[in-house]
Formats: sequence, C-alpha cells, structure tokens
Amino acid sequence: MHSPIVSGRAVIRAGLALVASLPLSSRSQVPAAKQAATDIVVTVNVLANRHPISPYIYGANFPPSEAYIKSGGVTWARWGGNSSTRYNWKINAFNNCADWYFENYPWGSPNSAQFISQAVAAGGSPIMTIPMILWVAKDATSWSFSVKKYGAQCAVNPYNSDAGDGVLTDCSTDLTGNDPTDANLQLLDSPSSGDPANAIYRNQWIKSIAPLYGKQPHFYQLDNEPEIWSGTHRDVHPAPTGYDELASDIVREGHAIESFDPAAVRLAPVFDSWWFYWNGANGNDKDDHGGLDFLPWLLNEIWYNDQVKGSRSFDVFDVHAYFNGPDTSGMTTAQVRAAALRETRDWWDPSYVSESGAVNQNWATFIEPDKTVAFVLPRMRALANSIYPDTPVSITEWNGALAGESDFSTALVDADAYGILGRERIWGASRWVAADPSTPAYKALQLYRNAGGSSGFGSISVGASSNASPNLFSVYASTGPQGKVLRMMVINKDPANSAQVAFNLDNFDPATMQTFTLSQARPTTIVASKSEAWSPTQTFAPYSATLIVAEGRTTHAVASEWDLNPDTLLAPTSGVVTLHPTITGGPGGAVTLTSATGSGGMTLSIARKEMNSLANGEIVVKTPANPGLYSFSVSGKDSAGTVQTQQGWVVATVPASRITKTGDNQTGKPGATIKLTATFVQGASGGTGATSGGVDLLFSASGGALSQRIVRTQANGEATVELTLPSTHGPVTVSAVGPVFWGSPSATFTATVQ
Repeated sequence: MHSPIVSGRAVIRAGLALVASLPLSSRSQVPAAKQAATDIVVTVNVLANRHPISPYIYGANFPPSEAYIKSGGVTWARWGGNSSTRYNWKINAFNNCADWYFENYPWGSPNSAQFISQAVAAGGSPIMTIPMILWVAKDATSWSFSVKKYGAQCAVNPYNSDAGDGVLTDCSTDLTGNDPTDANLQLLDSPSSGDPANAIYRNQWIKSIAPLYGKQPHFYQLDNEPEIWSGTHRDVHPAPTGYDELASDIVREGHAIESFDPAAVRLAPVFDSWWFYWNGANGNDKDDHGGLDFLPWLLNEIWYNDQVKGSRSFDVFDVHAYFNGPDTSGMTTAQVRAAALRETRDWWDPSYVSESGAVNQNWATFIEPDKTVAFVLPRMRALANSIYPDTPVSITEWNGALAGESDFSTALVDADAYGILGRERIWGASRWVAADPSTPAYKALQLYRNAGGSSGFGSISVGASSNASPNLFSVYASTGPQGKVLRMMVINKDPANSAQVAFNLDNFDPATMQTFTLSQARPTTIVASKSEAWSPTQTFAPYSATLIVAEGRTTHAVASEWDLNPDTLLAPTSGVVTLHPTITGGPGGAVTLTSATGSGGMTLSIARKEMNSLANGEIVVKTPANPGLYSFSVSGKDSAGTVQTQQGWVVATVPASRITKTGDNQTGKPGATIKLTATFVQGASGGTGATSGGVDLLFSASGGALSQRIVRTQANGEATVELTLPSTHGPVTVSAVGPVFWGSPSATFTATVQ
C-alpha cells in the first residue's frame, strides 16, 4: 500500500464513502428452474453493510431530451461511444470508424454544446468524451478507404460504392498505408508554431464548453475504449495500442485537460471488456512488461507518473462492463430471457462460474485468482483501492438486453443492475444507450428514481439477502439519514410462479407500507398500491419488480457511520495487508471495533480498536497461501451502543515479489554521483515467457537528485539509478517501490555525504 495523491474535489470525496454491502452467504450456481412459491425468506438489516448510494449510478448514454432526463431521473448524461473519438466540435461532424465504413457524417442535433446545456437544464450531470487520438473528421462527407484510390475491397457501403471497409478482397487482410488526411484533420492540445494546416485544438473546445456546466461537476472522459483503436479506428491508428502508449496518453491528456479547465473531473481509462482488462490489444506487450496484466500495470504506471509530477492525471477509474453472458445462438426465447436474468451475477457473485467464453477460458490472465469467475465490480474496486487509493470506480457503458430492448426481461435486468450498482458502491454508471421511453426498461429506471417519493430509491444501502436462487430472485434495500423509511426492491425473475416472501427486518420497526409494481401484466405502467399496515408476508407476481416503501423507525440510533477503509482490496497470497477503519459521518464520537473474521483461512487481528475523528482503527489481515476471493466481516459499537457490521473482500493474487539491492551504504563527497541497483524478483510467473524484466520501479530520494524516478528493469530484473549527493553532510535515503499487484515490494538504500 502507498500514500495517494488526493484530489481535492468534493464531488470525488463524496463518492469515497461507499462501503460494499454484498451478502456473504454461500451461493451455489443454480440453473434456471421453477421456484417454489412459498419458501422465500428475505432478511434485511439496516445496521449491516451501510454505505451511501451514489446518485451518479442512474446514468444513460445519449438521453434524447431534457424531458427524458427529468422524467427518468437521469443523473449522469454521457456523450461517448466509438463515434465520439473522432468528433470535430467545430463543424459538428464525426467519423463512423469501423462501425460503418470509416465515413464522415454530420453529428446532428444536439451538438456537444447543446448536449451539455440540455443535461444541465434538466438537472443532470453531463460527461463529455475528449478524444486522445490524433485525428478527427475533416468534414461530413469524406471516407477513409476509397475504392478508386486503394482498389477493390472485401465490402463497400451499400449506399456509397466508393467507401470500402479497408479489408482486402481476401476478406481477412487489412488494407494498410492509407492516408489519414483523406478524411481527417489533426487534433492537438493547443496551438503552436509549425502546426499542420487546419488543425483543431482540445483547449479551445474545452474552454468553450466549460462554462456550460454551470454548477454541475465538469466531467470529462479520456476518449473511448482506446485499447482497441487498432480495430475501431485502424484507418488512423493501425498499430495496436500498447501499454506504454496508453499510459503516456492518459497522463499527458489528463494533466492537459485540467490545465484547460481547473474544475475538470477526469475519467480513465474507459476500457472495453474482460479480455482487454488484462491484455490490451498488443499481444506482445504483456511479456515485455513482466507478464503483468494490463489494467493493474496501467494504474500502477499512472500512479508512478503522478507521484513524480505531484498531482493526479485522472480522478475516476472507469471501465465498460457489459455482462459476460452465454452464447445465445440456438436458444429459445425463454432460454435467452433466463440467461439475461442469470448474467447479472457476472458483476458480483463469487460463486458464479461464467457462462461466457470470454471469461471461462485459460488465457486472459495468469495472475487473477478464480479467473473463470468474473466478479467484475469487486475486482475493479480492489484494483482502484489498492493501486491508486482514493479513486472511485465508474461503469460508463453497460447493458443486458439479451432478449431485446423492448422485451420485459430487459426491464428486470435493468432493475437488477441498478440494485447491484448501489449495493456494490459503484460511484457512477451510465446505461448504453438510454432506454427508449416506450419500453419497460425505461420504467425500471423510473421505479428507482421517481416511484415512492421524490427521493427515489434511497440514499443509504443496507444489507439485504434471501434464501432464493439469484437466478430467479433478487432483493435490495436502502434507508435514509433519518432512518424512518425502509425501501426494498424485490425482483421476481420467475416467469411462471409468484413469489411468496416472508420478511425478517432486523433493527427496523415498520408501521405502514406502500408498493409500486412493474410487471409483465402491465409492462409500461408502474402500479401503486394504497398505503396500508405493514405485512411481514407478501406475494409478488411472476416477472415483476416491486418497490416497497415501509415507514417506521430504526430501532437503534446510529451515532456514527463508519467505513472499513478499504472494504475491497488486493493482497498477495501468504501476505499481510492493513485496513484502517474510519468514521465517515454522524453526530456521535468514537467507535470501538469488536470483532473481525475472515473466510477460507484468512485471519484478521484488531490492532487498534478505537477510532474517532482524529484517529482510525487498524486491522491486520493475513491472507491464505492459495489465490482466491476471500470475504471478511468486521463489527463495531458506537457511542450509542449500536453495533454495525461491515463486510468486504480480499482478492488474493500471487505470492509477493521482492526487491534486492546493490550499492547500499555508500559514502561520497557533496555533489558526487553514486549508482544504486534494485533487482526485482517475481513471486510467481506472470504468464508464459514472463521474466522479471520490463517491470517499472519508482525511486524516491530524501535529498540530492536522481537521474530517473521511474526505471524499467532489465531482463535480469535490475533497475539502476544514479544519485547525485546533496551539498549538505549526513545520510540520504533512496527508496525503490515495485508494483502493488505483486505485493508492493520495496527496498531502501542509505548513502552518506562525507
């Protein structure tokens, strides 16, 4: 673990209070089958797994109007996707890349400025994609692969016989050597002498749109899926995007964007999917970087560079996370619907062996534990928490419409997704694309945002679980700061059977209830019941999502809210990591940690029980010898005597690496130069052919000057740096730190100035 460079933006800090609320009971993978209608027990505990639900999880890509944003309660309005990478803001045109024959088209209405104004006027927060690629459309009428210029191609636009697909007539070999200026102009940061004619500039665009955000956060995304530019945008970027290229792009453009708009909140790296999380597009790059998976390497590299610069280059760790579902070819409609409602487990369930060939295979990663279990959201949060602390996680593209956007199963998938995003404390999310307002999926959003009162689903997630198969039933719960209302979202995924549910409500005393139901019987209408006395047993129609609003009281006053800090993290096997539980809110004083337990042989020891506004608690975690996904639970009592329980995860990867040193304890005169060598020794192979070479180490010195701060190891693992000794007499220390994913190895050198 290492100290972060912390962004001062309140909008980011607000997202960092999130605490995971994942039920830790063992859940086996149950195939779709009929659910008995009478044996479901739901347990909700308002003092378990409490954490704020970020308002930004209710986002959408390209919401079509101000009215849509208002009526749907859309909080995040994203301008993104492949087309945004080549958007020319001056002429409101774009290149449609590999999505449609690399042709330029007019963007239409709204343009980028109008989109921001529309979202802000409706009360939403816009996210604008700022291209990092070097090219944008030069007009609204050109194309990249002219048949007249480059010859016959595998396919041509059926509406424009000269616009080819850039693939030779063998339909397997990409056309190369085309001129990017056929359809594009260069995109640069800011004007300088010697720029190409007609270049356009990021600083001018950002300065023109920044005032339009008004009081909303200034969200900017660093391009869109840049790791696959060599596919989507191969007419201007034919080479696969490499590890070093993308790290350099993000660091450079992230700092540049902030210089253009000091209020910028920047999202990166906006990766595409499971394979690219761990590999990128360049198949040779992994072994050239010590065998380290792409995303953890990238986060580590950005953190190194930001340490050197002394400021952050991005603020929110963003990826795309479409559900990794099964191949639906040959399935009946009923089977496709069932698959859609199973695949939401891909985001959170540690027992759900993926049905996707993209995940359930041997080659994507050699480092991640339980690699056939996607467990996407906790994995991403573990990366961010451990490699670049103080960094929230967002998902700016997701969708689970396996059976089609208008199918009712998609509404249930969406209702499940919003519940998962809040429970798993994702900081922001935007659906691809905004659900059509005529479909049931749009009503699923309204069920969370507009049903049951103006406050929506609720601002504090609390523990909710059931004894039912997650393939057929889900439940999520929330409360508010006053603890007078408990909201529960109950999703019956069974298409044929009602669910009769017995509710056990711990630490909440309900008095009255009202329900709001979206069901297949009335797929585009939310049906509200009358307010009535609370009933501990209720029946839910087949294929339905129901919001229960129960009014009453929390039976134990919460004097202090607290967080595990972090709740989800990386650790080496047979290693030691530390949690620093912290108070996050509430009027009360100290909290005393009372118990801490782990699964699978993982042990937790409370080293400091008391936490207050001046000091955190401390829990030492010792991981098992085998890689895996390990849960833990911690309880604490506040000044009112109320006990809360928080649960989290450790992603235990591979044995820790270590760093040995050569050149320690040297002496020299002021101004003399000495050589120091740190040797990185892997704890385990990062993949076939991987060596200790190609791993970057970060060097820091207490005095004098280093020849380099970031040094890449040679094939033998050695990284050498020169230290110019300071003019003052006495000791100087130099530290070398290695990748967090391999246990944050470190070594300290001492030199003495004579």
